[in-house]
Amino acid sequence: MVYRIDCGNVDDLEICSELIDKGGVVVYPTDTVFGIGCDPTIEKSVLRLFAIKERPLEKPLPILTSDWSIISKIAHITPQATILRDLFWPGKLTLILKLKPDHGLSKYVFNNDNNTIGLRIPSSPCILNLINKTRSKLLVGTSANLSKKVPSTTLADIDETILSKCDAVIVNEISSGSYSGSTIVDVSVSGSTSIVREGAIPKEKILAALSNP
Repeated sequence: MVYRIDCGNVDDLEICSELIDKGGVVVYPTDTVFGIGCDPTIEKSVLRLFAIKERPLEKPLPILTSDWSIISKIAHITPQATILRDLFWPGKLTLILKLKPDHGLSKYVFNNDNNTIGLRIPSSPCILNLINKTRSKLLVGTSANLSKKVPSTTLADIDETILSKCDAVIVNEISSGSYSGSTIVDVSVSGSTSIVREGAIPKEKILAALSNP
C-alpha cells in the first residue's frame, strides 16, 4: 500500500515520519523538484532507494535536514560554509562538507573517497515539518526520477514505477512549478571553494559572497 499524504494534515505527517523511521521510502515536494528519500542512517532503506531509482551505488546521495546544529554534529564546518549558510539557507544551496567520525550514516550516502557529503536545509515548510518529526532529523534528498532522467516538478510527471515502489507520496505540489535544482558548492576544505553544479543560485553570487565576507 502506498499512502497518499497531505502536508497540511498533522496526522498524515505523523504517519509519513513513522514510515521513514521504520525504513520506508517516500516521495515528496521540495523547494526545487520532487524528491525521493528515506532515513540515511538505515542502510537497507538507502539500498532500496538506489534500486528504485536505478542509481549506481557509487553516486552519493544528498541529505536534507532542518537545523544547522544537526549539521554541525555530523560534519566539520568551514568558514566558507558559515558565510554561505547565513546568506542562502534555508534555500536552494547544497554544501559539500567533510564528515566527522561516528556520524551514523549509511556508507552509500557519502563519498567514501574523501569522506564528504552534500547537505542542505530546504525552505519548504512541508519538508521541514516532516524532517522535524523523524527520529534522525535527516532525510535523503535526491530527485524522484529514474537515473539519468529529467527531475519532476509535478506529481503527474513522476514515473509510475517509482511511485508504486514507495511507501508514501506527499501529494502537495511545488509552488513554483518550474525546475531549479540546487547549486552545489564544495566547501569541505577551509579556504577552498569549488562550484560543483550551478543551479538556482548563480555562481557569481556564491563567489561574491565569499570574496566579501
